[in-house]
Formats: sequence, structure tokens, C-alpha cells
Amino acid sequence: MEMLGLIFADEHSSDISDLTTRRTFAAIPFGARYRIIDFFISNMTNSGIRNIGVIATTKYESLMGHVRYGGEWDLHRRKTGLTVLPPFSFFNGEERYENVLEALQANINYIKENSEPYVLFTTCSAIGNIDYSAMLQHHIDSGARFTCLCTKNPTNKTDGMQTTEYVLGEDNRIEDIIIHDDMTPDAYVATSTYIMGREDLLNILSESLEKNKMSLRKDVLKPALKDSIVSAYVTDEKVLFVDSVASYLKSNLDLLDSGVRRELFGQELRPIITRAGNSSPAYYGDESKSTNSIIAAGSVIEGTVRNSVIFRNVHIKKGAVVENCVINQDCIIGEGAVLNYAVLDKGVVIHDKRLLSGYVTHPFFVKKDSVI
Repeated sequence: MEMLGLIFADEHSSDISDLTTRRTFAAIPFGARYRIIDFFISNMTNSGIRNIGVIATTKYESLMGHVRYGGEWDLHRRKTGLTVLPPFSFFNGEERYENVLEALQANINYIKENSEPYVLFTTCSAIGNIDYSAMLQHHIDSGARFTCLCTKNPTNKTDGMQTTEYVLGEDNRIEDIIIHDDMTPDAYVATSTYIMGREDLLNILSESLEKNKMSLRKDVLKPALKDSIVSAYVTDEKVLFVDSVASYLKSNLDLLDSGVRRELFGQELRPIITRAGNSSPAYYGDESKSTNSIIAAGSVIEGTVRNSVIFRNVHIKKGAVVENCVINQDCIIGEGAVLNYAVLDKGVVIHDKRLLSGYVTHPFFVKKDSVI
């Protein structure tokens, strides 16, 4: 594949700060055994990309521990592979960058060092099983300067949060880029995934550094609409957004639908790969009950689980009822406790007979290692 891949690990961390207190956005656990970044690395490797840079700014220790050298994705090679690009000082003397353009500017040398003629760069808030090779072919066929991935089915995009929408003309050419506080019905919603030529990108980055430009959308994409072809690649694949704790809950619970699981994990030539864990099978006690749930290996289920996603090594004790919840790794739910529409981060302990109840749009969230 003639394309370099770049993943922005924490572009949206501030939008879901409850889950990013101790980790970067891309390292958020998802779907009982994955991390969000697994989908993006898998999409790239499934599309033939062999050079991938992961751009991080803060709290990336667990991310580095998870991806390591990319061995699970066959990226640990002599001349190609996966590189975690931590923050470093650049032209303005700061060690953090706040948006996509600044992150690209800070890593201009990494882009120069690689020879692929095209660059794909993406944030991690829109999860799907996407064929980037088809997107590249669309980019080449359209003669576009920029190609932007978008969807008309932005599942679980949070209402009331800023949404970037594209106005399309003939041949999917983008005629305008609009920011809304609420989604417009049937809009083409951006996923913050782009393809462009490497040399053109390097020229844009050099110019933007000289002129102190800081916004990809405002300073680069919108001006290009006037004199260049900026094309939209509209994916028909399922896209699950994670931009709030509520959308995190809903996107996890959507995996309980067999159709959604097939779209994300049932693509024969596009597997979603993660770092393998070594746990014994889940144990179900004599009085346990489980209905329509995903329960990972290593868990001990002695109570009742309904419509929930349970990660590894969770212990749900006798008499406890867990319903419509996401319970992350190493949590303990005490005897007789009742949880409904709750999201528990890793290592949470819920004592006996506690009641935690939220709602699908306002889940009850418990921070990592908390005791209730």
C-alpha cells in the first residue's frame, strides 16, 4: 500500500474526560476485550498500510503497553512498522498540541522520513470496520487534493455537541463545511479521517508553520474548496461514535446486536485484532443468570447479568443484578448490589447491597479504582 497511516491518540480526550483521566482516548477499553485504537490499526493493516505513526500527547503509558511494537498486527518489521510519537517541543516552544494541524506540524519530520506518496490521518472517535484502500482508490479516481471520510449514519453521535458536516455537490465534491451544535437530519457527518498526497501535505505544513496557521478545517480545508477538488468518501459501513460517556455506553451496548457485531467483526478479510490476553474461561455459578450479554474470559458470574458488556476478570457476586451496564476489567460487584445503566472504569469495587442507577443518556459513571 502506497500510504502512510497516522492516528491521533487523544484528539477528543476532553470530550470524554471521565474515561481519559488516566489514559489517552485511543486506549479506552471497548467491547469487552479491545481498545479503541485496535479498530484503527486493524483498518490500516487490513488495507495494506505497513507504516503507522500513533501521535500521543499525554497519559499514553497504557497505550504504549498495549500496542508495543505492533506485533499483533504484523507491524514489527525491520523497515516498516508501528511508531508511537510522543509529544515534543516544536516551533512555539510548547510540548502539547491542541488539534490535528498542530499535531501534524509537530511530526513533520516523521512524515518526511517516510516515502509513501499518500498519507491517511485520523482521530479515534468514530469506530468502524473501514476499507481504507477503497477510500484511497476513490481519492485517486476523483483527482482530489483532499478526500474526507464521512457517514450518513453517525450512530450514537451525542446531541448538543459540535458536529462537522459536509455539503456535497456533483461527484461527491465537498462544496461547504459547516459546524452545527446539533446534527442536521440526513447530513454527511465528518469522521475526522483524511487522505492527501504526502508532498502536498508537507508543503501545507511548511506554509502553515510560516504563517502561524493552527486549524486544519479553517485554515486548510475551507480555503481549498475554492480552487481544489475536496472530495467526500461516503462509507456505508457501520460507524459507532464515542464522544461522551453516554455514547460510550450506547456504542458498547450496540455490540449486543448480532447485526452490528457482524458488521464490525464479521468481515472475513478485515479482522479486528487486539493484544491477546491469557485468562481462564468465564465461570458461571449455580445461581447465576445471564441474558443478551458479552462476558469476557476470566470473569466470575454468580449473580444476574442482562444486556451488559462485561470485561475480563470481573466478579459479580451472588444476588447482584447488573443490567444495561459496561463493567470494565477487574471490577467487583458485591452481593445484592443492583446496577442499571452504569459505566464502571477498571478496578472499581461496589460493596454489598449498593444501588447504582442511571439512564441511557445519563449513565452512572464510576472512576477507575473507586470504592462505593
